[in-house]
Amino acid sequence: MTDQIESIPIDSLDYPSSLRAIHNPPQTLYVRGNKDLLNRPGVAIVGIRHCSKAGAIIARRMAQFLVEQGYVIISGLALGIDAAAHEGGLERTIAVLAYGLHEANPKANAVLAQRILDAGGAWVSEHPAGKPPNRNLFVPRNRIQVGLSVGSIIVESDIKSGTMTHANFAMKENHPLFVVLPQESTNPLGLQCAGPKRGDGDSNKT
Repeated sequence: MTDQIESIPIDSLDYPSSLRAIHNPPQTLYVRGNKDLLNRPGVAIVGIRHCSKAGAIIARRMAQFLVEQGYVIISGLALGIDAAAHEGGLERTIAVLAYGLHEANPKANAVLAQRILDAGGAWVSEHPAGKPPNRNLFVPRNRIQVGLSVGSIIVESDIKSGTMTHANFAMKENHPLFVVLPQESTNPLGLQCAGPKRGDGDSNKT
């Protein structure tokens, strides 16, 4: 419901200081759920929608571990790696959406989105309620994920993907960026890592 959505202007004390520090921060941040998470240290875990089974397990386990260390998990509620990361950090996770917070998309993740709110997590967006999804809004959304986190981890990505645009935003902000790469050249887990391999000279390996 839209009456559960709070708007936080950039000059508010509730506006996340780390987000305010990026280039071109949103002038207003809309929040649904636990806004206290916004000013706690976050780690963005992002990756491909059509992920491997191993990639999903890695994202989920990383999120669980980071939550145990006191971090908030930041991701974009997409299918695949994003969903696995939210699942792993369910009680301390923020879903950064590229549309209004009146409903969650994709529909396949609507149940997960509600579970995030029920568990004490949050949804955030720079768009007011009623703004529908649009493909042109998804790339700019990545800068918010970067701004809400102290570092980002890429778990599986193609060379040309939204995940790599997240990496580009991170590097422009001198934001710590880590990638998951196969420990062995034979890639026994079948990880999809064409994007991270292409850019691993600029990132830290995990």
